[in-house]
Amino acid sequence: MNHKLFFCAFALLLLITAGACSCSGESGSGKGDVEIATDSISDTGSFKKSNGEVCQMKVNLVVSYPQAYKDSVTLDKLRKLFAAHLLRAPKDIKSIKDAMQFYAKSIISRNTPSQYGQQASASDTVNGDIDEIDIDKFESTINIKVVYNDNELITFCKEEAIDKNGQRTSTSHHYTSFDLKEMKKISLADLIREDSYDKVTALLKSKLMDDKGASNEDELNDMGYFNLPNLAVTNNFFFTSKGVTWSYDSSVIAVASVGEPTINIDYDDLEQYYSDNSVLKRL
Repeated sequence: MNHKLFFCAFALLLLITAGACSCSGESGSGKGDVEIATDSISDTGSFKKSNGEVCQMKVNLVVSYPQAYKDSVTLDKLRKLFAAHLLRAPKDIKSIKDAMQFYAKSIISRNTPSQYGQQASASDTVNGDIDEIDIDKFESTINIKVVYNDNELITFCKEEAIDKNGQRTSTSHHYTSFDLKEMKKISLADLIREDSYDKVTALLKSKLMDDKGASNEDELNDMGYFNLPNLAVTNNFFFTSKGVTWSYDSSVIAVASVGEPTINIDYDDLEQYYSDNSVLKRL
């Protein structure tokens, strides 16, 4: 029994360690306004394909979540925000562990074809070049970690990796920020004025050209940035000590081989576009 417990603990440590990288950002879990803890769970499922064979499914979930912040009432509010937006948990779920279990089961459910024999997954995250009928093993690994934790702001990165038949078919990073002063999720409007979106989009394109050493859009196209009309300010951003960084899913503005582009704009360059109560005024 002791050997079994040891190996279970060791496997859990490996899973948590694997989830401690890949998201862009600066802050570690031990720094900042909010004290962070990490937990993990796994869940499994299966479904019978139209050819009678069974596809085995697994979800690995590693979550860094708020453990302590100010007082118990404030912490409870923050945890509810976290559970609702990061784990998509309904309001009646009270604990983070229960929310994690709910989320893992929901991932199994959303990636199971419908009862009518539909072989395409219901989830937009399930993609790749493998036909669904040929998938014998489907595994989703989700890591949620803190990438910014300062100035009464906290940003979490959710990394989701999909493996089909042991082959990595997609990886995505999505960022969610909370205003700890107002206890709410931060949207683009909480950063900059709506009438400045086009101007900030132009800044993003200019910064991308600078970052890549391109003198015009044609040169960016040659580098694989084939879909620049899709480059725009979005709600997928995170904070750094220098500025706001926007992240784009693979293939949205560039070929998949480029990866997931990130573009940072310094706070000084954004200042003229701040909304009236912009959270950026704290930085």
